Amino acid sequence: MALVITQAPKLDLDGTRWVDIEPGVRIKVGSSANPKFKSHHALILRHQSAIDVRYGVGTDGFDPANAEIASLDSSDDMMVDLVCKHIILDWEGVEEAETPGVIAPYTKERGKLLIAIRPDIYFTALQVATDIAIRSEERIKESVGKLSPSTDGAATGRAKRTRKSAGSENA
Repeated sequence: MALVITQAPKLDLDGTRWVDIEPGVRIKVGSSANPKFKSHHALILRHQSAIDVRYGVGTDGFDPANAEIASLDSSDDMMVDLVCKHIILDWEGVEEAETPGVIAPYTKERGKLLIAIRPDIYFTALQVATDIAIRSEERIKESVGKLSPSTDGAATGRAKRTRKSAGSENA
C-alpha cells in the first residue's frame, strides 16, 4: 500500500481561519457572512447616512467647522469596533507590555489596541473574512443541484419489477 500526502486547500469548514501576522503571532478570523456582523454593519451604514443627511454632507450647506460633528463617533471607530467584535475572534502570541511572557487572552478592547498599533491587521482581517464568505458561497453553489449518490451503487432511475414468490397470495 502506498500513501501520498498532498497539501489540500484550506476549506474554512467552520467559517474561521488562523492568519499569521508575524512569526509567533496569529489571529483567528471569522466570516464576513456572519449574520451578526452583517446586521451590525448595516446599522453603522444607516447611522452614518443619517448623520450625513443631518449635517448636509455633500451639499452647499455643509460646514466642516460645526462643533457638533467633532463630538460624534467616527465611522472608522465604529468599523474597528465591529471587526474586533465579530471578525477577529481570537489570537495567539500576543502579550501585554505590563506582563511580558504572559499571553493576553483576546478581548474586543485588546483587539482595538492591537489595531491602533498595527492598522494593517484591520485590513488583513477584513480581507480574510471576505475570502471566507466568498469560498463558503462558492461551496454552496457547487453543491446545489448535485445529485446524491445512489446507496446501492447502481445507477438511479426507475425501479426494476421483482418476481412474485410462488407462495404469494396474489399469484
